[in-house]
Amino acid sequence: MHLLSKAMDPAFWQGVREKECYRAYREELLALYAKHCESDLICDLKYSEYKLYWTTGNRSIYERSYFDRRLALSAAALLALIYPDEEKYLTRTCDLLFCICNEYSWCLPAHQGALDKVDSTRIDLFAAESGFTLAEIYTMLGARLDPLIKNRILCELDRRIFTPFLEKEPYRDAFWEGAPHNWAAVCMGSVACTLMLIRPDTARELIPRFERTMTTYLGGLSDDGICSEGVGYWHYGFGFFAVYADMVRTFTNGAVDWFKNDKVRLVATFMQKMYLSGMTTVSYADGSRSNRYLLGLLHYLKDEYPDDILVYAPEYSYNYDSCGRFCFWLRCATWLNEETYYHPAPIDSQMTYYAPLLQWMVCKRATYGFSAKGGSNAELHNHNDVGSFIFAKDGVQCLCDLGSGAYTRQYFDSKQRYTILECSSRGHSVPIIGGAEQIVSGEGHLQALQGTEQYVGGAAHTRDVVYEDGVLTMDIALAYRAPGLENLQRTFACADDHVTLTDEVIYRGEGAVVERLVSLFEPQQLDECTLKVGTATVTFDPSVCTYALHSEPTTATGQPCYMMDFTLKAGAEKVEFVMR
Repeated sequence: MHLLSKAMDPAFWQGVREKECYRAYREELLALYAKHCESDLICDLKYSEYKLYWTTGNRSIYERSYFDRRLALSAAALLALIYPDEEKYLTRTCDLLFCICNEYSWCLPAHQGALDKVDSTRIDLFAAESGFTLAEIYTMLGARLDPLIKNRILCELDRRIFTPFLEKEPYRDAFWEGAPHNWAAVCMGSVACTLMLIRPDTARELIPRFERTMTTYLGGLSDDGICSEGVGYWHYGFGFFAVYADMVRTFTNGAVDWFKNDKVRLVATFMQKMYLSGMTTVSYADGSRSNRYLLGLLHYLKDEYPDDILVYAPEYSYNYDSCGRFCFWLRCATWLNEETYYHPAPIDSQMTYYAPLLQWMVCKRATYGFSAKGGSNAELHNHNDVGSFIFAKDGVQCLCDLGSGAYTRQYFDSKQRYTILECSSRGHSVPIIGGAEQIVSGEGHLQALQGTEQYVGGAAHTRDVVYEDGVLTMDIALAYRAPGLENLQRTFACADDHVTLTDEVIYRGEGAVVERLVSLFEPQQLDECTLKVGTATVTFDPSVCTYALHSEPTTATGQPCYMMDFTLKAGAEKVEFVMR
């Protein structure tokens, strides 16, 4: 069997051209082609935009041009497969291949290192992805590509991917060869798959090297199946892991089969547990408040684990992302299962789930969705959020976890990260004790490395955590450096139509205890003890605390984040909120 299986069969693409289950796929490709490819202008990558990362910290301006090229290439190449009789798609594919081969570096500025150092062959996430994209297009369209384009692809793969990777083990910038997070799966998965396609003899010798890195990646996922980086990074890291695992199983004739691994089976179920209400999902760490699932990935996992995986209706899925990742987009076609497509699982099923190692709880009821987390402030893509929670209703987070802020140089700077709203505890529904926010583990010693994070030392975590029958209790006092704070016991109790949050505080220090709830909806005070927040209500006891409202703009969108502050009155050591 060929490594790309269905993708090499013209009859398969004829089916994609004709079948109803691929209608949305075709329409998305055609729309993106019309947007990005029909004019003669292919967006230049400008040095004035390239250097902004170093001069202002801005990443998005240059990256948008970079990713738009890859969106355009993916759309054109896939349309060339679906409509082989329409020459314009192949012509535009070649134009874009030529442009990408001409780029100074496939590595993003944020991962490049110093601005004044000539280093055009650094392998980061996106250089690795670019190489894999070119290798797959070369393999599938090779007989139709001009010799110059084919030879140029091979030349650039050799210069930018193979030579840097092979010249030394580990690779010279190889923190990712031993990284317990998405970089390991994406970088090694892409490089390994590119080698399997273009240099199979070399790849065969390197299987042990590939496998060591994938083992490290899997070790960074919790043994109870949680990806602490968040839902989006599960799609990203585990998605590339699955692409690699599928290809290496075929490449080794089944000798290497990651899908027989029990932890892989468990991690595969992560996404389905994260839906709270409609498309609203758990958004801890640098996640998003709303997520669709990657159609091809979930269909593939369903085929591997039919009794474990739930695949919801197609409207909850996506085929492509803003980065234009060709390997995912391709597999949304080749991995689609028509039976799964037409017979999805119900999205509204009720569920209670608890992961004891990372202390994540998810509770879905008929009228609401809820999640709370304990854990520590030393997690991948960490936010200072020990004891934080989300209350969702009617398809939105009413009391929210903001998720990711705007990615800038400052966002990954150890001295600035926790001044940013989304990363700091002030942007989460957790208390402020005597004016003190939560601390990062290791007293704030975050080591930024090529746009990723690693943490050292520290103790900002929960203690005395107990979970039983929808009730989660934890002491979060160690997440603060607040003199006089002895105990801060936080209890979440889920009932059929409401959730009760109870905080019990023993604090002998100076300053007030302020309970904070966070929302992107401006709260409306209905009476002295009730707030309306979106479609939810929050009830509190005004004899125990006084209420005040503040706001601050988010860095991601600039929209206001509303902070509902409840200051405990003198002598009060217990406060309760009911959300329904």
